[in-house]
Amino acid sequence: MRAASLLGVLLALGALAVAALLAVYVPLKLLSMVSERKLDSLAAGIFAPLSIAAGSVIAFFAIGVGYKLVAEELEGERVSEDAARRRELEERLTAYRARQRAMLEELDEVRKLLEEIRDLLKEGVGA
Repeated sequence: MRAASLLGVLLALGALAVAALLAVYVPLKLLSMVSERKLDSLAAGIFAPLSIAAGSVIAFFAIGVGYKLVAEELEGERVSEDAARRRELEERLTAYRARQRAMLEELDEVRKLLEEIRDLLKEGVGA
């Protein structure tokens, strides 16, 4: 999935480059051709706005697609980080529960030992 997102982002960046060429370079080249009298000003006047409009449309869709892909990638990373944190917390909780159980078992053994000592002391005092 990561490679597909990276490819999508690269395609969006490529589309932005094409849009920049259409919206900036082509009208400037048309203007220079008109100034060198290689192209009629009427043709340049028609093609320049069309080129700018096409570049703008391509840029709009490239930004929309690129933003969507980057947002999905960031959301995926956030979900994986949350899952990793949750796993770590579950492991800690399991370790804590095991430690508490072990302490309770030790306390039960200590209680039994203290009861035996108490019983021995009662026998010794009563004799």
